[in-house]
Amino acid sequence: MFNRIIQFKRRIRRAFSRTRWVARLLNRDISAAHSDNPGLVIIQIDGLARKQLEAAIAKGRMPFISKLLRQNHYDKLSFYSGLPSTTPAVQAEVMFGARCAVPAFQFFHRESGKTAMMYEQEWAHRVGEQLSKTHQPLLEGGRSYSNIYAAGASEARLCAETMDLASIREMTSGWKLAIVFLLYGFTILRVIGLSLLELFIALFDMIRGLAGQQSWRAELHCIPSRVIVSIAMREWLRIMIKLAIAEGSPIVFGNFLGYDEQSHRRGPGSLFAHWGLKGIDGVIRDIYRAAHTSDVRDYEVVIYSDHGQQHTQIYETKTGLSIHDAVVRAFTEGPLRDRRVRHLDKRLTRRDQVDQRWRRLLRTKRGDQKATGSSEEELKDDIVVTALGPIGHVYLPIKLSDGEKETYARSLVGKEQVPLVLYYDSQGHLRAHNSSGEWRLPEDARHVLGNGHLFIDEVSHDLVRLAKHPDSGDLIISGWNPLQDAVTFVDENGAHGSIGSDETRGFALMPHSIQLHHRRAKSEERYIRGVDLYRAAWHFVHRDRPLKMLSDHEGGRAAPYYKRQGEHSPSGSFQVMTYNIHSCVGIDDKVRPERIVSVIKSCNADIIALQEVDSNRYQTKGHEQAKLIADVLSMSHHFYAISDWSGEQYGLAILSRFPIMHVKSAHLTPSNHALRSEARGAMWIQVETSAGLVNVINTHFGLRQEERQRQAEILLSENWIGGIPQHEPVILCGDFNAGPRSAVYHAFTKSLVDVQLHSRKVRPKATFASILPVVRIDHIFASGHFNIRSVSQPRTPTAKVASDHLPVCAELSLPPKSVRDVSMPEKTSHTVPVQAI
Repeated sequence: MFNRIIQFKRRIRRAFSRTRWVARLLNRDISAAHSDNPGLVIIQIDGLARKQLEAAIAKGRMPFISKLLRQNHYDKLSFYSGLPSTTPAVQAEVMFGARCAVPAFQFFHRESGKTAMMYEQEWAHRVGEQLSKTHQPLLEGGRSYSNIYAAGASEARLCAETMDLASIREMTSGWKLAIVFLLYGFTILRVIGLSLLELFIALFDMIRGLAGQQSWRAELHCIPSRVIVSIAMREWLRIMIKLAIAEGSPIVFGNFLGYDEQSHRRGPGSLFAHWGLKGIDGVIRDIYRAAHTSDVRDYEVVIYSDHGQQHTQIYETKTGLSIHDAVVRAFTEGPLRDRRVRHLDKRLTRRDQVDQRWRRLLRTKRGDQKATGSSEEELKDDIVVTALGPIGHVYLPIKLSDGEKETYARSLVGKEQVPLVLYYDSQGHLRAHNSSGEWRLPEDARHVLGNGHLFIDEVSHDLVRLAKHPDSGDLIISGWNPLQDAVTFVDENGAHGSIGSDETRGFALMPHSIQLHHRRAKSEERYIRGVDLYRAAWHFVHRDRPLKMLSDHEGGRAAPYYKRQGEHSPSGSFQVMTYNIHSCVGIDDKVRPERIVSVIKSCNADIIALQEVDSNRYQTKGHEQAKLIADVLSMSHHFYAISDWSGEQYGLAILSRFPIMHVKSAHLTPSNHALRSEARGAMWIQVETSAGLVNVINTHFGLRQEERQRQAEILLSENWIGGIPQHEPVILCGDFNAGPRSAVYHAFTKSLVDVQLHSRKVRPKATFASILPVVRIDHIFASGHFNIRSVSQPRTPTAKVASDHLPVCAELSLPPKSVRDVSMPEKTSHTVPVQAI
């Protein structure tokens, strides 16, 4: 019945879906049949550090993401960006599994003698093509929107790699725009209104910026950028991602650039930058709902940021010189004193108020001229500087001795106030100079990064890898010094690309259904990096295709994670869960064990009692469901087959992160074909928790009142609960098909406690049916030994569709044995006459 209601509801929704109408009129294929393979939507919020995410949530600017976290549908992790902490490098790791793919956003390409800018189509295509030859692109057959790389996607729009005139003309053809305007007229008018509001705010903010002595050229440039990136591209992404979901694309990757763009201008914590986060949050809500109501695939949505932004000082404001002129001054002595210093992008010297007399004097003395359009032949004898952000590279025309490199590094740090300079010595060691002294990496990482840096080990090893990149400079300059304010070498108040604590720490909101490997910082904070997301996404989407194994050297090592002893729980406490999983068949008739895993993970359960568990049944794809779920969760398990049809089994299971000792499994009542009653049974195990031994019993009662009465009588007898010594704690879980007013329920509450009734924090909640819970028939009963800390029930979109039941979760605790109250009432016989029940 529930399935028919859901299918009817979905047919109505499809009939009136604007997205589907737009897809048809744009000749997009939405005829894909239902796929057994799940889909994945990856949403990137560019540049949003975890610290800024938490600040935005606290201030109510991201209400939908806050709601998702409260529902516990997501695991909130930190995301380490890798190096350089800039989008082309991070997306290379997320989309290809390649670490340190580029040395910076802007760098000198030694082979061609040209400056590479990663937002230019030529360089994004060149790097993406090279990565595709050596790594497996994640987005094969999928969609890529507003990214650097296409990464094998069958459709890539507004991506640097594919940003050619033909693709732009195709997107902006008149008839397509007319159709979109017709169907999204109200939305477009709203966007126009928001754009006008944004324009007004931008003009007001420009006045503030000019009052604060900001560059008027940069302020004018910021106005159209703000409206286009923060409003127009955001709404365009909403439509494109929803279209891709309607088409059933296996994987969709979209990048929201608005926050990052504004953060560069005013700083990561500014109201200017945070203003657009609520709009992004609303678009994510829309995409999330479209993904979770898709008829083609079971979509999960990953939300992450590729890196953070560091609040920075502008080097030119601090020192009065551009970084180019600082390098000029540093190289006035030594073997390179007669060489010209070239900066290959005029945006590196944006501020007009630099002392022109000093610059002219240096150029007269050295014969230096600005390099524009220089050829490879002209550049090979020059010193080349690239520094579009807080990290830069100095390329030298000749090989220097260790002493000469050290002299120049000391000059840059001491006289020119460059926070950090790195180079390789002749022994193959990476040397680092800052105001505190000279160091060697990775051994002296704490002196370079600071003791408080969350990713100190990862960053130090990635710096070694970055310095070995063939297009890295002979000297690498950085704006990071843990003892000073961070510095950037261009005109911006928020920056990233270097090794700062905020710019390397993004966030990742990971659905529990995605099997993920995690890492641990020294602070014990859990985090992932791009290669971990790449592996997890690949195995989720391309599950039938093996992934070429990345070496530990390339991919880094990460441990599987579910939950460890004592984590998130006070001493002696643990989470218990009862869940009728309906053979992993959802209310949409799809067989999805991964959805059950997702629901279990959302409760962080330690002991899990499952009912209606299949093993080797044809109708549920032959899975050994208990083993499959336990393996994903890294837990022990025991399965009891109540029914067995020539090897196709159906029954009960208990999973535990504690060691399991099986005590007993048996039928309570046999099947009765005349009454159309199936066999019912129970299983009994013991687990050794940190607070001592606990008896756990799992059962599933029948549908008829008479058989439930008989099953309760047997379960309360001396052969089961009645025979357990009084000093031993007992937990009884199951689907009893009986509510709180039934005689069966009251028979159990004479000696045990219903955890939902004794929780001070929540009211008892119905468990069936999941889509519209109206009756409470799934229960956890516990003996008086336990303290009931909390009771919860996940009601996420996944929980509502994964089974026809909702689970019940309870956090229980046992006092230490020495103080445990065992002065229970004197035990009486639990054998209850059928008539009394």
